[in-house]
Amino acid sequence: MEARALRVEPSRPASKRDPQPRIVGVSAAMQRLFRVVARIGPKDITVVVSGETGTGKELVASLVHAQSTRSSAPLLTFNCAAIPGELAEAELFGHARGAFTGAVEARRGFFAQADGGTLVLDEVGELPQPVQAKLLRVLQEGEIQPVGSGKVERVDVRVVACTNRNLAAEARAGRFREDLYYRLAVVELVVPPLRERREEIPALSAEFARRYGERFGNEDVRLSPALIELLCQAPWPGNVRELENAVARMVALGTSAEIGVEAFAGALSLAPAAPVAKPTAKGTPSLREQIETLERSVIARTLAAVCGNQSEAARRLGLARGTLMDRLRRYGLESEAMHGPQVSRSAHRSRHHGETTVRILEATANAAGGRPR
Repeated sequence: MEARALRVEPSRPASKRDPQPRIVGVSAAMQRLFRVVARIGPKDITVVVSGETGTGKELVASLVHAQSTRSSAPLLTFNCAAIPGELAEAELFGHARGAFTGAVEARRGFFAQADGGTLVLDEVGELPQPVQAKLLRVLQEGEIQPVGSGKVERVDVRVVACTNRNLAAEARAGRFREDLYYRLAVVELVVPPLRERREEIPALSAEFARRYGERFGNEDVRLSPALIELLCQAPWPGNVRELENAVARMVALGTSAEIGVEAFAGALSLAPAAPVAKPTAKGTPSLREQIETLERSVIARTLAAVCGNQSEAARRLGLARGTLMDRLRRYGLESEAMHGPQVSRSAHRSRHHGETTVRILEATANAAGGRPR
């Protein structure tokens, strides 16, 4: 078993690490979530935290622990997706010496290390079914049996499970144990995607700029109002994690105290097929060319994130599907898209934000006295 495959918090009191995890959440949706966390935190029940990748599920799980009666006890995180299924049992429940090839000494598992505290099972939907059955026993009986040992040990651990899957649907499809789902999901907390709480982008961006400014030795760094507006309009299919990475890159590459809109295109991870704006006679791409390069990149990245599903890509970008298809033809991206299943009309709740990419282009181009083609 290789420790580098796991993301493990040290087994020391959580209150000494971070008694109150810093989470930016000014939207009504996040405030409602915080109120629920405050109510269920002190109650010793299992919790499922669900949401898209990059929304901050682990931070919410840490907040549940911080507001619990176990806050001075260990908080450990086990990434169920980062280790082969055949090793997950030994990592979670421990193993005896000689239990398998390479087990030269006995080892305590995550449940034993988290005794008295909280264990966060990240991406719990990735656990293989045999391990799910053993996890159910721990939750029901409070007992673990290390691999290769005839000894049963009692543990007292609160479990918070994080997932980007719909576990109820997984259970109905037989891919996740239904009895384990009901045992885990005494309370389910849903972390909304960033596109449904865009009002938090200014505060999140400022917090990330402050954090990385301190880390990179540029404590006075700030984002310009125009850049903040641009960030608010971007689709962010990777949610808060993608926004954080973009701000980190802008701060790392910045050469002045104020970072402007010109840093935005360079902060995005351009898709491999993204076009390069052709130099003008002056040697610098025109604003229109840079905007179109950026728009193509954003669309290509979103298509990649949804495996080419045009309907879902249009929903995430805040575009009508016909508008997206026009953009695909304009930028030669038809080969990267497929005709995915139609998204239900109710799934278009993010459309009230308007046509996201169009607003980015119009706002930037108007400021420069022109409009994109």
